[in-house]
Amino acid sequence: VELEITPVGRDALVFINNEKNPVDALTQKQLIDIYTGRITNWKDVGGDNLDIVAYQRVETSGSQSLFMKLLMKDITPVDAPRAYRPSEMGELIDELASYNNEGSALGYSVFYYASYMYQQPGLKMIAVDGVEPSDETIADGSYPLLNEFYVAIRADEPEDSPARLLRDWILSDEGKATVDSAGAPAAM
Repeated sequence: VELEITPVGRDALVFINNEKNPVDALTQKQLIDIYTGRITNWKDVGGDNLDIVAYQRVETSGSQSLFMKLLMKDITPVDAPRAYRPSEMGELIDELASYNNEGSALGYSVFYYASYMYQQPGLKMIAVDGVEPSDETIADGSYPLLNEFYVAIRADEPEDSPARLLRDWILSDEGKATVDSAGAPAAM
């Protein structure tokens, strides 16, 4: 089956730590070094002398897939202990907020989820390669860990089919505004 695939919005993989942690930014290389075990202490990236507790998600989660696709690519991360691998996204955010209340935990989520669906006091998203994640930096493409999402229909869909009509509406100015207003910046 031939498909017509069109990007309609973007989201981003974001890294989160406790607001008490003085580290507000990391590079992609530093993140890779943390998740491969080369960097294990926050002092090595400008923070306090605390061990980094690097949370991951279970292999079948969408955020773990994005983590591997956007950051790790062909690099294998260290295997996080089961206690640092929550199965639910909300659990990960809760764990980051409450871990020893000292700010040594680090984790990741999807921007839309962490910003709009499951906010947790005491946490902050950190900049990656000097760019803070925001609606604006995701929309303009300056945040480095972006993922587009798509609408796909069969290429042989009739012009008046519900699938094609819905796709056309999503791509209209009204549809793009709806995607934007939902907190997922429309793709260019």
